[in-house]
Amino acid sequence: MTREIAAGLVLALLLAASLGNIAHLDKLIGQIEEDLLQSEAYAEAGDYDAALDALDQALQCWLAADGYTHVFIRHPEIDSSSDAFYELRQLLSERNAEGIPSAFQKLRYHLHSIDEMEHVRLGSVL
Repeated sequence: MTREIAAGLVLALLLAASLGNIAHLDKLIGQIEEDLLQSEAYAEAGDYDAALDALDQALQCWLAADGYTHVFIRHPEIDSSSDAFYELRQLLSERNAEGIPSAFQKLRYHLHSIDEMEHVRLGSVL
């Protein structure tokens, strides 16, 4: 009976850790998304310097989470998201109005994909 209790406790601990991981990732992506929305609004208004500043805040938030992301997220997703940040930064620096909207979409796609992969779904369990 003690083995069953120990196994149950381990499963409960794993579930709690998984839920904590999801909550932490949701919070991280939410903070980054706020800065991206602000950056996008500045870019649409033609204020590329302010757009760069807001994007840099999002990028710093992403880079500051390095210790977490490199443990819990697969490296190809980290690399593709980081690349999307820097591609968008380059377009904002060049004031490339045509490419900026799709670069924001690309970055959001990568970040939301990471977030979705971490959420538990019936299909991911079976």
